[in-house]
Amino acid sequence: MGSAAVDWLWVAMLVGFVGMVYGMPGVHAYQAPTDGPMGKWGALLIRYGGGVMALLGVIFLAWEAVGDPPEEGPGVVDAAWMVGFAAFAIGVILFAIGIIKARVLPPASGVLMLVGLVAAIGIDMATGAFFEDDSSTTEWGFFIGVPLFALGLAWAGYTVWKGRRSAIAG
Repeated sequence: MGSAAVDWLWVAMLVGFVGMVYGMPGVHAYQAPTDGPMGKWGALLIRYGGGVMALLGVIFLAWEAVGDPPEEGPGVVDAAWMVGFAAFAIGVILFAIGIIKARVLPPASGVLMLVGLVAAIGIDMATGAFFEDDSSTTEWGFFIGVPLFALGLAWAGYTVWKGRRSAIAG
């Protein structure tokens, strides 16, 4: 039996990371410079962290295709994953605050990104799923938080794609 990385959900996550690495410059450029340093650094950290996560995901999927990868990876891979994930999470927080502050993209999209990230990490940490690879632990934070985060990011991306600036009554 293979690992969870071959499930379609994990493949979709990999595609999502690649999409964020590719699309983040355009979303950031749409609202720059009004998003300030938080938006700028957030976009950079999302690209870096997402790039590391995508690269590790591709390597793991290739490894899965040619054989059965070990349960524990080398220390360098674990460290790269932790640095990439931390950069991504911090980047999402900064970028979402930049969206809310700039008020060029819908601020609610930034709120959804923040709520989704906090739900994904917080609920999984509270239930123990964040720290374990035990199949009996349900990853409710992942199932609740990731769709909320994706909805917020898709909303911001759709606004950029359509070329509309949100009309915010200030």
